[in-house]
Amino acid sequence: MSKLLALVLVLSACGKSSQKNEAPAAPPPVTIDAAAVNALVPAELKAKLVFDKTDVLQEQGKSKLTFTVAAPKGWKQDGTMFAKLKGGDDAGFMTSMDLASDCNGTCEPKDWAVAADSVVFKQFKDAGVVKNETTPTSRLLIATRDKTTFVAYAWWTTGAKRYHYCMVTLEEPVAAAAPAFAKACQAVNVAGDEH
Repeated sequence: MSKLLALVLVLSACGKSSQKNEAPAAPPPVTIDAAAVNALVPAELKAKLVFDKTDVLQEQGKSKLTFTVAAPKGWKQDGTMFAKLKGGDDAGFMTSMDLASDCNGTCEPKDWAVAADSVVFKQFKDAGVVKNETTPTSRLLIATRDKTTFVAYAWWTTGAKRYHYCMVTLEEPVAAAAPAFAKACQAVNVAGDEH
């Protein structure tokens, strides 16, 4: 009887330790509301920027991800190595929307606010801040440098092995649409296998 009790205790302990190491549950999918994003496009840009629910693929080795986001119709992705959409010539040569999933080194739970600051936000330390909002699991920054406006949004789940971000570069022809891009970046679904 004591051997059986010992076995039950060992199995019980094993079950408890594996539960502690489980990855946190993925956040529920967010609603992609292209109409709400389009409502924020300034009147003078409505003919140039019409957002629609878009899947942006990224394939790097065994990692295959799909980012679903409200993005401008007609913006193109050159290849699937990066989840990057480029605006047309009328939007400015450098105008683009980048989506990414990042570990900042090894893929293990970390302080993602610190990691995102280092990878995403630090590059804007000398830019003029238009908006800077933080929550325990996200950060949104809209900043300007010279005649370019940047929208950067990072989000994560506490205890996750990676975080995600959306970064938009807007040259002068479409810079006034920064609030629309900020809204789009704050509602991105990520699906697929991350290795």
